[in-house]
Amino acid sequence: MKIGIIGATGMAGSAFVIEGYQRRHQVTAITRSAGKVTRMFGNEIPSFERQNFELTREDLTQFDVIIVASNFTRASDHVRFAEYLHDQLAGTDAPIVVFIVGSSTLQMPDGSVMADRLGLMRGQAPWIEAAIEQANEYKYLQTVDDFAWMAISPQQAFMPGPATPTYLKSDDALIFNAREESRVTTGTLAKALYDELEAPTHIHGRFTAADKF
Repeated sequence: MKIGIIGATGMAGSAFVIEGYQRRHQVTAITRSAGKVTRMFGNEIPSFERQNFELTREDLTQFDVIIVASNFTRASDHVRFAEYLHDQLAGTDAPIVVFIVGSSTLQMPDGSVMADRLGLMRGQAPWIEAAIEQANEYKYLQTVDDFAWMAISPQQAFMPGPATPTYLKSDDALIFNAREESRVTTGTLAKALYDELEAPTHIHGRFTAADKF
């Protein structure tokens, strides 16, 4: 597959690049700085230099998959960029556009969803605003079905690291492993994402994965 990764040099994005390359997909970094991509990956990964909100329908439809792994400076851009990509791709069935939506949208063991409580926590920590907007992004995506979107959520703890040999998977719930941890490494999430992309079952849906010990 031809896969374009937006935010390819970030924590999650770089893992998606490496996993795709190792699986022999045609991976391209969609970036604001081609030099940064070269410094991180050498000349093995081609880059396509473009600002996020300057990507056109023609730019996007050259790929089979677009993975959005950007860390937005403004939290509200999570929703704005989802809306922008929808505007560009409405009426198409390719590429599949993958959005990373936060773990706050997953159900907790008691059936509640952390995102429902985040509004009361505004201003308490820098990550809260981003989590709120990622939840809003997912709500927005659920209202549209005229382009091929897919969402993936990490676990409560999301950290750099290699994939575990196997992983746990769910659609809408936090996963707790045998150590009673809700955690996933970038390597495991990348592994789960490519397994899904190679045999898609979650178009217009969401899934999550966790490390298995």
